[in-house]
Amino acid sequence: MVIKYWDFISNFIFALFIVIGVINFDGARAQLLCSNYTNADGDITFIDGSHAQQKACNLTPESMTINLHFIGLCTAEPTIANFRTACSSIFTSNTGESKTITTTTSSNLMNDVTLTEGSYTHAAILIKNNIGYTVKKKFSPARSGKTGTGEWCWTLDGETTTVNTNFAQRSTWIAECGAEAPSTLGTHTSNQNAIWSEASGGRVDNYETGTTASTSWTVYLLKADETINTGTPGNYGSFGTASYFLGIQKFNTAVSITPKTANLDVGFRLEDTFSVETKLNAGTQYIPRFGLGGFEFKVLASE
Repeated sequence: MVIKYWDFISNFIFALFIVIGVINFDGARAQLLCSNYTNADGDITFIDGSHAQQKACNLTPESMTINLHFIGLCTAEPTIANFRTACSSIFTSNTGESKTITTTTSSNLMNDVTLTEGSYTHAAILIKNNIGYTVKKKFSPARSGKTGTGEWCWTLDGETTTVNTNFAQRSTWIAECGAEAPSTLGTHTSNQNAIWSEASGGRVDNYETGTTASTSWTVYLLKADETINTGTPGNYGSFGTASYFLGIQKFNTAVSITPKTANLDVGFRLEDTFSVETKLNAGTQYIPRFGLGGFEFKVLASE
């Protein structure tokens, strides 16, 4: 049976939805949560020296902006070569559609979707590898950014891969600090040609895999022609120019589409998926930039 949804709603819901596990696009994973390093006022107390090995902790941004090209549900595991034909599209845009995701907003993607009744075991999502995000957080003690010092630190406009985190290269930094956060934040943007991959042995590569309590997933970096972006694992500069992230996820519990299904919700998680790195120089804690942690999404069918 073919089921057509005239009132299909695909909401960007922050909350609890997870499909693709946290992918760290900027390098080694920051596995510590900033929320575990706070004072009674909720200010982040994590500093360079809080942990023997980690100099960063994960936090929640104000927003994340992605350029969405494809979301599909699949009755079997798709591949890079066939995900567009093996999966039933619930969203497709040849030019991409920009969506800004926050902890409180939702957005209607489309109003007319046709799906065949049945059990969908996998999902696929294709987004541009250009991801934007904004952050503002209060710290204790005060931190220093590009030019200022204060308890509040926030994102400036800039590309994260151009930042040299050495103190001598402070002019390249794209985080600022001061007594108060501005009403309008700058946007960090990230264009990655390779990502940190534990699956590849703890080095940069063109893919990563993982599992959560309810899913298993793989994410790939693709070129403009939607083929895998190639290079020498461990050598970021050897990879060509990437254009997309493709995420393929297996549901532990399949999404069931029945005649009673009325809505399909797609949720993206922001909570604790971004990071901040604090560096110590001459007794002062500095923040050069905020880090892109990754993206997670889930498809939920409801009556």
